[in-house]
Amino acid sequence: MKVNWLWDSRASEAEARNILKDEDNPRFNFYAEKLFSRMGDPKIVFGIVDKVTFCKKWPTIKKHVRKDRWLKNRVAFWQTIYERVYEKLKEEGVKIRHPQEERIPPERMKLAQQIRNIRIKLGYTQKDVAKKLGVIQQYISKIENGHENISLDTLKRIADVFNKRVVVKLK
Repeated sequence: MKVNWLWDSRASEAEARNILKDEDNPRFNFYAEKLFSRMGDPKIVFGIVDKVTFCKKWPTIKKHVRKDRWLKNRVAFWQTIYERVYEKLKEEGVKIRHPQEERIPPERMKLAQQIRNIRIKLGYTQKDVAKKLGVIQQYISKIENGHENISLDTLKRIADVFNKRVVVKLK
């Protein structure tokens, strides 16, 4: 029985298949999410998306599919497939992940260092700040390392913890 996994899409199956052949296509994740959330046959899926691309993209796609709690079993199914395929490819010597250098904008790095310096100067630990903000310590660590792009609201909350004020200059 053929399953129409594109029932709510304007793209034809041929168009979707072309998109799913190019992992750099901006619409790849969108159609891959539909495919993995609606298809339960790996033979069909791997006829559309190759296994290496699946292993590269599954962690990102999983985050989006997981948001729909009705798809919990489908996520578990594809996670199992992912683990098996990943191991098999690894045994064959296929490299799946290429370390990506995260480019942290210098402005964010400067802000992160300022937050860290103020925290240390005031004698707070990351755990202290996290507790006052109602977040986990790892989140504060991400902020201080520039890996978290915080909102102005979050910056204001951090400034309040430090009893400081936020001044934004636009040049």
